[in-house]
Amino acid sequence: MLCRAIPLALLFALPAAAQPANTCRTDANYRQQDFTVGEWDVYTGATKTAEVSMKLILNDCVIEERWTVYKGRDDGNGIGVFSYSPLLKNWGYYWATDTGATTSFRGSLIKPGEMRYITERPMPNGKTRLRHWTLSKNPDGTIRELSVGTEDGGTTWITEYDLKWVRR
Repeated sequence: MLCRAIPLALLFALPAAAQPANTCRTDANYRQQDFTVGEWDVYTGATKTAEVSMKLILNDCVIEERWTVYKGRDDGNGIGVFSYSPLLKNWGYYWATDTGATTSFRGSLIKPGEMRYITERPMPNGKTRLRHWTLSKNPDGTIRELSVGTEDGGTTWITEYDLKWVRR
C-alpha cells in the first residue's frame, strides 16, 4: 500500500476556520469560577487583611491568583492557579507562598457562584486532616472564602478561617 505523508507546512497552513475554537472560552465548565475574577480587598471581620487579584490567563483557560497580605506583614504572600480539567471533570488548584508552603486541591461547582475545593494532609499523629475550602458569591457581589477542617472523618468540622472579599 502506498502511503503519502502530508507535508507539515500544509497542516499549519490550514485556514482559521478549519482549526478548533478555543474551548476554554466557549465551554461552560471553564467559566464556572469567573465570579472570582477581579481585584479584591479581603477582610477578616472589619479588618482588611489582604488584597487578591484574580485574572484570566492562557487564553482564558486558567485563573491566576495573586495574594498579598496587607500592611506590616511580609509573609503569607502567594500565587495560586485554578484550572478546569476536562479529563478529570473537575477543577484543580495549586497554591505556593513566599514561605515555601504549597498545597493542591481538587474542586467542583456546588451550585452557580459556589466552588468547593478539597485537600487531605497527613498529620504527625497519623491521622489525616480533610479540608473543605469554599468560594461563594454573595447576593451583594462580595465573596465569602470559608475553610473548614476535620481530623475525625467529618464528624467534627472546625472553621479555619472565614473571609469576605470586597471588589475594589
